[in-house]
Amino acid sequence: MTIKERLTSLREARTWEDKIPFHYEYTAGVAGESFLRGLIDGKILGARCENCQLTYLPPKMYCTNCFREITSYRDLGLKGRVAALTEAYLDFAGEKVEKPYMIGFVTFTDAKGGIIQRVTGRRPRIGSRVVARFKPRKSRTGAITDILSFVVES
Repeated sequence: MTIKERLTSLREARTWEDKIPFHYEYTAGVAGESFLRGLIDGKILGARCENCQLTYLPPKMYCTNCFREITSYRDLGLKGRVAALTEAYLDFAGEKVEKPYMIGFVTFTDAKGGIIQRVTGRRPRIGSRVVARFKPRKSRTGAITDILSFVVES
């Protein structure tokens, strides 16, 4: 049926089923790429605004305080603190897990923001000091999953 043809009844309508192949790529951007490359090296990097002296995690391209471009990054170290915590009963595919696990929002000294990741170790609580545990160097791919978990310090 062409654009000039007009339907006069629903019986004239034709349908077909098919699949439309979509290919898409999502890039992490300049700031995100720097962060992910840092993970390969076992570092957690924040974007540092030299004007305001604010550090953002996850990194940003522009300071939300003064609106200037951010071009420098700072190693935040591997130690943080649990700011929020929840217990998960489903995995990332939505399937029930045998044993619930903890997910926390981990913040770092002098950084705005933080990282959401699994928290392991003895009795994680809000305020617990944690340290990042990475995959072995040869297994890292530059993904947030390069951090296996944040382990509660004894």
